[in-house]
Amino acid sequence: MLRLLRRLLWLGCLWAVCLGVRAEPVRLDAAPAGIALGRQLRYLEDPQGGLQLQDALARLSQFRAVQQDVPNFGFTASTYWFHLRLQNPGMQPGRWWLEMQYPLLDDVRVHLLRAGGAVSSFPAAGRSFPFDQRPTPHRNLIYPVELGAGETVDVLMRVHTESSLQLPLVAWEPDALALKDRNEQYMMGIYYGVLGSMLVFNLLVFFSMRDKSYLHYVIYIGGYIGFQFALNGLAFEHLWPGWPEFGRRFLPVVMGISAIGALNFTRSFLDVPTHLPRVNRLIGVHVAATAVMTVLTQFGSYTLAIKLASANALLLSLAVSAIGLCCLLRGVREARYFMLAWTTLLAGLALYPLKTVNLVPSSFFTEYAMQIGSALETLLLSFALAHRMKLLKEQNERIQAEATSQLERRVQQRTEELDRALRDLSQANAELQKLNALDGLTGVKNRKHFDEQLALQLKVGQRSGLPTSLLLIDIDHFKAVNDQYGHPAGDACLRAVAGAIARSLYRPTDEVARYGGEEFGVLLPLTDAEGAVFLGERIRTAVEQLDVVYEGRHIPMTVSVGVALRTTLAMGGEQLIAAADTALYAAKHQGRNRVVLAPPLAGAEPAPSSEGST
Repeated sequence: MLRLLRRLLWLGCLWAVCLGVRAEPVRLDAAPAGIALGRQLRYLEDPQGGLQLQDALARLSQFRAVQQDVPNFGFTASTYWFHLRLQNPGMQPGRWWLEMQYPLLDDVRVHLLRAGGAVSSFPAAGRSFPFDQRPTPHRNLIYPVELGAGETVDVLMRVHTESSLQLPLVAWEPDALALKDRNEQYMMGIYYGVLGSMLVFNLLVFFSMRDKSYLHYVIYIGGYIGFQFALNGLAFEHLWPGWPEFGRRFLPVVMGISAIGALNFTRSFLDVPTHLPRVNRLIGVHVAATAVMTVLTQFGSYTLAIKLASANALLLSLAVSAIGLCCLLRGVREARYFMLAWTTLLAGLALYPLKTVNLVPSSFFTEYAMQIGSALETLLLSFALAHRMKLLKEQNERIQAEATSQLERRVQQRTEELDRALRDLSQANAELQKLNALDGLTGVKNRKHFDEQLALQLKVGQRSGLPTSLLLIDIDHFKAVNDQYGHPAGDACLRAVAGAIARSLYRPTDEVARYGGEEFGVLLPLTDAEGAVFLGERIRTAVEQLDVVYEGRHIPMTVSVGVALRTTLAMGGEQLIAAADTALYAAKHQGRNRVVLAPPLAGAEPAPSSEGST
């Protein structure tokens, strides 16, 4: 009992120390994008790593403010303590999540200190512990914090890692975190989908063509996918959640494999032994050194291994870019697309090691520059391989062409001439078919095309049950025009009337054709009797207003229009034309220059005719 009282007294004293430390609490207001807590943190370095919670609490006054958006201490053997004060300003209890957005932290201990000295601690978590020991099953370390209305809580975090010590800390509301995770999953799915599809595609191409460039490229992409999968924490979550030590050793290995694949791919793709023989020997030395270093890193400390792998990645990016630039300056055609692809990756590949050793600040761009650049680089390198295959094909074709005999060249020439003649004939045939559908005098469609379209539209109307109408248009007193003014004048009148009819049609499905002599047919799909009569009247008025002048003489023009509507599905094209012809004859008989609707076959009352001036 006495021991319990002492412990409560000690915690109360520590809580008093916390209250005595001046630290403005972070108000956990609604923030859809999360609240970045980097600059609200205070930290204390523990070089020996021996401080316990009570020791850290006793030294709260020695904690220093973080001067970065994301605390980044580079590679360090020290343990760091971080302090943060959170407050719920609302009138209702709430839950928030603290997310450490850096999956490579090895050992993290989080403690919550509430009013009255109550302390709640989460189990130790990180890469050094099994995945199921985490407070939340997530690739990042996520801790729930529940606060009552107006409550303030102190958060102390002990962080130690053999990797670069970074603490990008964000506070989330549950819904905002879920939305962020969903968006990240989409983006990662796209990213790994692009890399995976390129890997499988190029592996299949290698099996088909046996070109070593594709094999080296597959090794490079495979290692890089493994590197990114481990770097994002997805490998630990999904592949070896119960083997933390394996995950720690995996990252330097895949970095070495990817580097070896990239070096060999560069040497093979750019044909370095031919264009840069001395550099080729240096590449061989670099490949051997990378292989030895990758093996030896499994027997040393992780910190040394990841430092060497990061330095090698930076050297690799510079060396490959220099080789590509030299080949480009020497006129190697493959180097153009190669350099375009590698340039997109160079910034990200160089920035990440610099960020790891704390030479550049940690940010979204420096954190994900490799993902952005590598996705583009993968696509561009696949294109570069395809372009290289195209160049090799062109080279083989050129060598074969130079080696062929005179007879073979003449046969090829004759074949090209024949192909050209066939293309010309095909183009001429297409033009002929186009002209075959037109009336040579008026420029509108001819009778043959009209008959084909009429049959087609009647079938469509039969299936859909929608109306189809037909106009037959005849120029009034056209024989008198020919007799009085001559046939050339009659031809001019035909062209003028055809143009007036065509200009009166607004729908693309309506078509005008020269039906014969001075007669024109207008096919109106999806048009009822009222619409057809209205269009016929518009055509009649347009022709009546024509001012046809031939050799200085004005020729008055009028037309008679017969309108027929398909009244039954059984009504065929000949019946529809006969009905329109009957209506046209009625218009002529009633005095011309008018529109007459044929009576329906089913016995319905016919629509009244529309008359103009005679």
